[in-house]
Amino acid sequence: MEDAEIRLQTIQSMLNAGQRSVHLERHTLLIWGITGGLLCACSDPVLSMIDSTNLRALAALLWLSFWLGSAALLDHALTRRARQLREETLPFAQAQIGRAWRLLFGLGILGTVATFFYGSGLMVYPLWMVLLGLGIFLFGLFSRALVEWIGICTVLLGITALAAGLPVGGMRWLAASCFVVGLPLVGTLSLATDGRPLAARLAALGLWLAAVLLAAALMHSMPGLAAEHPDSQPVPIGAFRPEPGAQVLLLPAGTVAHIRLDLDSPLLAASPSASLPVTVTQPIVLSTRDGQPDGSYRLAGQPWQSLSDGLLRLQIGHLRVALQGQSAGLQVHATFHVANPTLSLP
Repeated sequence: MEDAEIRLQTIQSMLNAGQRSVHLERHTLLIWGITGGLLCACSDPVLSMIDSTNLRALAALLWLSFWLGSAALLDHALTRRARQLREETLPFAQAQIGRAWRLLFGLGILGTVATFFYGSGLMVYPLWMVLLGLGIFLFGLFSRALVEWIGICTVLLGITALAAGLPVGGMRWLAASCFVVGLPLVGTLSLATDGRPLAARLAALGLWLAAVLLAAALMHSMPGLAAEHPDSQPVPIGAFRPEPGAQVLLLPAGTVAHIRLDLDSPLLAASPSASLPVTVTQPIVLSTRDGQPDGSYRLAGQPWQSLSDGLLRLQIGHLRVALQGQSAGLQVHATFHVANPTLSLP
């Protein structure tokens, strides 16, 4: 009886002190942080090896589901074991927030797969940062105020990265840093500032933000992680001679290129040799390896990009059928442009 009264008094004192019931285990932050960071770093290189869009979407669904599902099972097992060793039960609020956390990550998987069919691949990493921030914020509602602030800060990082036009590579490593550096640091800083004045918690928030941004910058610039391109002077296409190794090719304005259409349709068929001549209107620099383009390009005043980044978009606005003597003509209105990451019109 006395033990029960002591427990009730302890709970009452905690409530009076403003403490809340959710406590994230250290292994939880490490498991989700390492898993999310590795997925951000490794998913693109692995999935880019698959040419078919449908197969790549299926692979992304299975890849993300396997690793995130495994992380969820491992986290659940270790958390249950830790609570049993301490003779504690999992608070109802934490159990429900854990379900919401898994739901948010499930939405992230579906959103990532949807980009393979509906475009907007530029938003994948900001989407994961926003969902991660919402998950942290939900835990913070029943934990410590600093956790709430870090969750909001993570959401704002994702939105700001997209609005500021950060390159896809930069957003990739920023998302990885939010997971692998930001999540473990949340637990460390929240415990260190528990019961401390407002100024100490604001300083901890600034430290968290600085650590995440610095780690992202270091990962983005590390050899072997950052995309490497030859620094040699671009060679105009008229003087280009294929050689083994890496070369940089320049397509000056006025260059005539040929678009070949690989048409997959039950209604129409196109000859593999048919081509549409088009004129390059601004200089384009291509990276080549062993005499063939390797998928990297650079426009004037912009950093290197890759075709797998999804920034180049071909959009068909409308179709019109016209009769030309004894045959029918199909007029297609299309736009081909680079997606503007600053959210303005292309």
